[in-house]
Amino acid sequence: MWKDFFYFSRRERQGVLVLIALIAGVFLGKFLFTPKTPLSNGIETEQTKSDEKQEIIPSKSKEPANQNLQASVEQKTYYASTKPNQPAEKRTYYPPPTESNVLPKQNRFPTAEKFAAGTVVEINASDTAQLMKIPGIGASFAKKIAGYKNSLGGYYRVEQLQEVYGMYEELYEKIIPYLRADTGKIIPIQVNTASLDKLKSHPYINFYQAKAIVEMRKKKGKLANIQELYLLEEFKPEDLERLKHYLAF
Repeated sequence: MWKDFFYFSRRERQGVLVLIALIAGVFLGKFLFTPKTPLSNGIETEQTKSDEKQEIIPSKSKEPANQNLQASVEQKTYYASTKPNQPAEKRTYYPPPTESNVLPKQNRFPTAEKFAAGTVVEINASDTAQLMKIPGIGASFAKKIAGYKNSLGGYYRVEQLQEVYGMYEELYEKIIPYLRADTGKIIPIQVNTASLDKLKSHPYINFYQAKAIVEMRKKKGKLANIQELYLLEEFKPEDLERLKHYLAF
């Protein structure tokens, strides 16, 4: 049985011999024709090590123009070569400054002038620079107060400052003694000519209320006074109570 299994015909034996010869030829050719790795790879020559370690420190001038400046700007120059048979690269490294003549931040800008106790200013006529003179108000809150004033058209009472974004009780109590509101300086909205976008941009009028005003104008042609707005279900009495300072007919 085993004899039959390993039996090869003459042609099969010739094929096997040819295959063995080819395999042997491949291994022999790889051994004979593969280039050898040079021994110098990964090994630094003594000259390379010498170049990398070479250090040149410039001599100091006998009469420096500014000794403090030279001490702070003293530098080291290195000549380093990372590859054999290539010119060395010049590298300069500066040490961190030990002294600084820059003035402290708090001394570069003058302290903002503040109003004396008992000073009262009209809020609708005040810009951010004047608002910053009130004790407790910085640049950020001055911008917020002025921005809300512009959105409203003006303050009709100082209590509206409680509506300013970010206002807190301690700051509010601190600044209201310095402020008063003149309703004569309010810039009102012209109800009969203002667009929908203009109406809804006011902090006290939402989109649905603005749309109701525009629809009423289309039906009646012109609104005579604020009393007509009481007929609209979109407005509550308290809404119109604070809006009456900002609507002109």
